[in-house]
Amino acid sequence: MKTRLLKGIVGIEAAIVLIAFVVVAAALAFVALNMGFYTTQRSKEVMAAGLAQASSSLELDGSVLAQVDTTSKKVECIVIPIRLSAGQKEVDLTPNKTTIALWIIGKAAFTNIYSSSKQAVPDPQASYSVSDLCGEAEGVPNGVAIIWGPGSNGDTVLGPGEKALVVISFTALPLSPGSSLDVSSYDVIKVEIKPPLGAALTVERTVPASLTAEIMDFG
Repeated sequence: MKTRLLKGIVGIEAAIVLIAFVVVAAALAFVALNMGFYTTQRSKEVMAAGLAQASSSLELDGSVLAQVDTTSKKVECIVIPIRLSAGQKEVDLTPNKTTIALWIIGKAAFTNIYSSSKQAVPDPQASYSVSDLCGEAEGVPNGVAIIWGPGSNGDTVLGPGEKALVVISFTALPLSPGSSLDVSSYDVIKVEIKPPLGAALTVERTVPASLTAEIMDFG
């Protein structure tokens, strides 16, 4: 009788130990699965952040237009239309949050010519002619302005459906005293628009050989 009782107690103890092992194993499995899910989620977040940094949130919205002095055969100003890339979120185009670099290859270079609050012009304009846009840029610091298109909501954030124009007046750039800059045939103009997040939008154009029209399409 005692032997049967001892066997019963040993059996119960073994069952308890087995249950304890199962519970501990289940807990460890839960921790392992949880860590796996967390690692997967973090990997997705890192990949998404990497893609956001690698792709530009801005894109061209048409041709680059230029205003030309047909007498001196010099380019006075260019207008670059931009918009959000497909599927991108809104972009803050506030000066110094977004920067604009400019190179006239072999002649001049500016690392950031978009640093004054006066250079962001979010209010809709009465006229969007190239000459009027260039005149607007001449009146702001550094001769560079981002001018929002019709339908703007009045802030300096470029949202879905909104369009903007980057206007650069070469006659009003911040040059050293006594120096001058002539942008003429075969010169290479390179503009880099760098938003707070994502890759920069780089626009590069070569000035055509013939500068006979006051307004030209640089493509």
